[in-house]
Amino acid sequence: MISDLYINLMIILAFAGVLMAFLMWAVHSEQYKQYRIRTPKTYRIPKSKKYKNVALNMLQSVIIIFGVLYTFQDFLVYEDGTKEVSGILVLGEVLAALLLYDFLYYFMHRGSHNPKVMKFVHGTHHYVRFPTALESIYVHPIEGAAGLLLLMFSIGVVGPVSVLSMTIIFFIHTTVNILVHSNLELPHPIFRLFNFWALKHDIHHGKHLNKNYASIAPFWDFLFDTYG
Repeated sequence: MISDLYINLMIILAFAGVLMAFLMWAVHSEQYKQYRIRTPKTYRIPKSKKYKNVALNMLQSVIIIFGVLYTFQDFLVYEDGTKEVSGILVLGEVLAALLLYDFLYYFMHRGSHNPKVMKFVHGTHHYVRFPTALESIYVHPIEGAAGLLLLMFSIGVVGPVSVLSMTIIFFIHTTVNILVHSNLELPHPIFRLFNFWALKHDIHHGKHLNKNYASIAPFWDFLFDTYG
């Protein structure tokens, strides 16, 4: 049911908050700080300014997610009871929506590195030299809104999708965005994908601004010769 989707999304947002809090604790803790990829010599952003930006972006995200879903529900999701939902269908919907999103995000992100756009919009995020999980949403409000609207648009093009597919799409999108900013490289092989995302994005922030524009998969960076 559609009401289940709203509950699922609220759970995902709550989980995202817990995950950010844990990773922030880990990156500064004595136990895990040895696994931090980079540590800035100085922090360029006052804590009050950072927390204000993050809080406002969280609020904006909630408004956009539930506002767009409520307004364009018929284009985005269907009641699971109106269509047979198989594992293959869910897999196809999830992959199609995320691949389209990652493709479109690649060009949006690459375009945001245009000097004029970088100065007034995307530069807000890059002002954090070596971001941690909390700074995953330290962005200009225009950029935060654009990213979410791009995801919704991608789902709408592929969709409408099932409640389960929508839930999985949002879980992956939200979780990956946090993990790529974790600034941690953990030693156990089970964290190989986690480390890949974090190291890939660290290169984009710390070494080569013109590399690794894609959000989830490296495919588009390989295709357009921006993988680094």
